[in-house]
Amino acid sequence: MTGAVVRLARVGARVGEAPLWLPDRKVWLWLDLQGRTVHRYDPVTATDRVIASGFAEDLACLVRWTEGAALLVSVRGFHRLDPDSGQTAPLPCLIDLPPGTIFNDGKVDRHGGLWVGSSDAAEAAPLGRLWRVRAGKITEVAAGFTVSNGPAFAPDGTAAYFADTVARRILRFRLDASGAPLSHDLFAAIPDSDGYPDGMTTDSAGTLYVGHWDGARISRWSPGGTALPPIPVPARNVTSLAFGGDGMRTAAITTASLFPGQTGGPDQGWDGDLLAIRSGVSGLAEPMLAGGFAGEVIAQS
Repeated sequence: MTGAVVRLARVGARVGEAPLWLPDRKVWLWLDLQGRTVHRYDPVTATDRVIASGFAEDLACLVRWTEGAALLVSVRGFHRLDPDSGQTAPLPCLIDLPPGTIFNDGKVDRHGGLWVGSSDAAEAAPLGRLWRVRAGKITEVAAGFTVSNGPAFAPDGTAAYFADTVARRILRFRLDASGAPLSHDLFAAIPDSDGYPDGMTTDSAGTLYVGHWDGARISRWSPGGTALPPIPVPARNVTSLAFGGDGMRTAAITTASLFPGQTGGPDQGWDGDLLAIRSGVSGLAEPMLAGGFAGEVIAQS
């Protein structure tokens, strides 16, 4: 990364999340999960506006689906989102959530498969799971997480990274040629002093970037698992980041407001705002989700 973190929009979101660059529109979408709003940021006019609100439940994640629609996941359902008007429509929810759990973070892999995780709604027990949805088939990838976050994917599609947040660890899943998971191992353990690993992304060189809740930083990791110098962020709760902008060299960073018991540090204060940093290495556009949601035959394995 080059330069310092800058503030794109002063928002004060309760829990900012899921920054998503739309290459055809050249704008960012992002969510305030507990504020139950979808935001659209235009870098040309430097303006941020809410395009959808009034949801009956908290939001979870947002991915590209088609040129005219994004998939919005709330904590218990799937929705079609028009990125221009902000209009939404319910979709069939392909996954039966176990009792006491909610959807959390998710992204699309290099093969068009949707990876989405769940968390214990009370954030107390390891009830969460991780699924992959591709071509009408649901695969349970792993289970036993109190809070699930990520994932992110290697540029060549051979690996997925996932944050087991409360356990402060990042897992790596080896993928086959179709993107299906083969095995997984521990990629990185996060020290208590660094907070909790949250949302993540990779650049075109394969470097992994991880936002840290309660850590005021973005950690960086080589593809081999070597820790690189972290990026300090002037917000205590760094929730996610993604590449976009001209040349895919801007990383938009979402943050959350301070929670009860938290206090901001002397170099913080942008809690809940939309931030960004320039990169010397380009990122990759988020892939589009393959397939639809109506009339599909879903199989669980």
